[in-house]
Amino acid sequence: MEQQIFRINRAFLVPFITIAALLCFLLLLSLFKGQAWEKIILAISFAGTMLIGIEAAKREIIVTKEGMKIKKFFRVKEFAWPEITRLEVVDMRRKVYFLLTTTKGFYFFSNLFENHALLIRSLMDKLGNEKVEMEIKNYLDHPVEKRSLIVICWLTVLMITAFIVLKLLSL
Repeated sequence: MEQQIFRINRAFLVPFITIAALLCFLLLLSLFKGQAWEKIILAISFAGTMLIGIEAAKREIIVTKEGMKIKKFFRVKEFAWPEITRLEVVDMRRKVYFLLTTTKGFYFFSNLFENHALLIRSLMDKLGNEKVEMEIKNYLDHPVEKRSLIVICWLTVLMITAFIVLKLLSL
């Protein structure tokens, strides 16, 4: 059984998980010398970032001959090809969402997946022209990569590193 697995782009996951690790380190530093509000804010930030990071790391789309699976943290949705009724695109400048309409409901994913153009092309090939919106074909001529979110994550890594240095200098 041949299958293609598509995961969230590593260029996004690496800085995002680094943010979570740095927030954990900053939280540990604030436990020794920090105010109560600082500890609470860092604990909430770390917990939220870690949960989102785990969710993003576990998310994948698997395309097979029989159908597709959308795996999320603790959830798996499986669809046979006849169950998928429509594939559409919503383009919001650099952020692109793909909408799958199925007999089980609506599901969407973004262009943050690695090789998302290959994913969309695979879905198009399996679904046929009658189930694919014309805008999908236009999008595949000029696919958009989401780079700004990755840059923002790396800038956040630098900011948290600066906070850690300042915290270490004040100890």
